[in-house]
Order: sequence, then structure tokens, then C-alpha cells
Amino acid sequence: MIKSNFESIIPTALHTAYPLIYTDIPYANEIYEALCEYGFPDNLKNDKLTFEIEARYVLIDKFLKESEITQVLELACGFTSRGLNFCQQNADFVYVELDLPKVIKEKKSILNKVVGNLPNNLYFVEGNALNKDDINKALKHFDLSKPIAVINQGLMRYLDFDEKRTLTRIVYDVISRNNGIWLTCDFTPAKFLVTEDKNLTGKEDYNKKLTQVTDRNNAAWRFKDKKEVEKFLQEENLKIEWHDFVESTPMLSSKEKFGLKDSEVKKYLKNAYVGIIKKKYN
Repeated sequence: MIKSNFESIIPTALHTAYPLIYTDIPYANEIYEALCEYGFPDNLKNDKLTFEIEARYVLIDKFLKESEITQVLELACGFTSRGLNFCQQNADFVYVELDLPKVIKEKKSILNKVVGNLPNNLYFVEGNALNKDDINKALKHFDLSKPIAVINQGLMRYLDFDEKRTLTRIVYDVISRNNGIWLTCDFTPAKFLVTEDKNLTGKEDYNKKLTQVTDRNNAAWRFKDKKEVEKFLQEENLKIEWHDFVESTPMLSSKEKFGLKDSEVKKYLKNAYVGIIKKKYN
């Protein structure tokens, strides 16, 4: 059964907004400053998380641009500025952000303060990514005769395997219509948890601390390796093209702000991946 209350995940959206202030991603600082007015817990701040968060951000941006798809549905969008940035740069884009009502209300308020009038091609939908009715509300903003790119970054680590399959089937229905794609870092296998703990705190307690923030950070809900991911996706008529976070190293603005060389940054990115996922059989 799908669990209906996912509000314990909301603090993790704050937790990933902070590291972006060390990047050159537009509006990252302004959004963080606005969030501070609402109250930003110090225990959610970890500047060493910056490389991981920027890596997934710039890689997903890169692959979205290369796809030439101009209709985007971002699930569990949190407080990132990707939708705003894409819509300001390209009037032909249609970008829909979906998240829980509390997040969407707060985000719209923040973005209105940051930029004033929002682009008319950026839409916000209050809802749960596992609820088909909420997804259908989002789809009303698209031309369904054209391909759609679905994006999520960080959502699936907080879902159990039944919920992962529910989400995967929902995404399949969206991208299978007209050769759409699914861009996500959320199929990164469990091995990355070890990398994360070691690099972010020097000991095995980063993910334990995250469990104190949300009861949905369960290591048992991670795929053990790529092979298990591929089998899972094949069962849903999907295929994945793997891209290592390390590929982002030349693009990371944060490395200069921390005064690190590429070789020093790569250790933070090892064993993490962005997947370009498509329908396997047409």
C-alpha cells in the first residue's frame, strides 16, 4: 500500500538547498537566504555535500539540453531553481514542478520574492508523485503529442521498493507516449552510501543523522548494484544509460570556491550516477 504521508521528507529539500550556495547556479543564494527567513536548521548544513549536489544538478541539465525535449515534469522539485532558469532562458519551454502542497506554497512565495513575476511557462502542481491523479493534473499543462522529460533527484532514496515500482510505472506512462526520457540520479546503488559517509563526516554517521531528519532514509531501500537496477527496469520495459557523477568534474563551479583540484573532488562523486532512462521496446 502507498503511504500517503511524505511530509517527513520535506526537511531534506532544505538540506540540499544549502550546498548550492557554493555554486554558480542562478538564484541558489537568493533561495537559500529566503529559506533562512523561514528557519533553516544548522544540523542540515554540510558544505562537503556541495560536490555531490552540484554534480547531479549540472549533469541532469546537460542531458536535458542534449535531448532537445522542451516539456519537463520535475517530481519532488524541492527548492531548486532549474525550472525557473530553463523557462527564463527559453520561452518555448513548458516546465511543470510537482511537490507536496507545503513545499509548493513556500516555493512559489520565495520565487515571487526573488524574481517578482514568474515566467508564464513555469507551472506548479501540489501533489504526491505516487498519485496518478496528481500526475494527471500536471500533464494538463503539456502537449501530449510531444515528448516529455521527467526529472527527479533525491526522491527515490526515500521510497521503499513497492513505492519505487509505483513511481516507475507512473513515469513509464508519461515517457512512453512519444519517446520521452527519464533523467534521475535516484538509481545510484547502495555502495554510494559508504562513499557519502566517509567523505562527508569521516565516519559512518552522515546517513544516520539523515535518518533523524526523516524516518524515510532507509539503507535497506537502496538497490545493491547496477545489475539489480537494470533487472528492475527491464521488468518495466525500460533501459538505462549510466553516467558517472565524475563526468561532471570539469563543469563544477564549486571546486574553485573550495580551492580543490579535479582529483580531490572526484572522491566525493565516486559510485554515484545519473541515469538516462528510456522505453526499451517501441
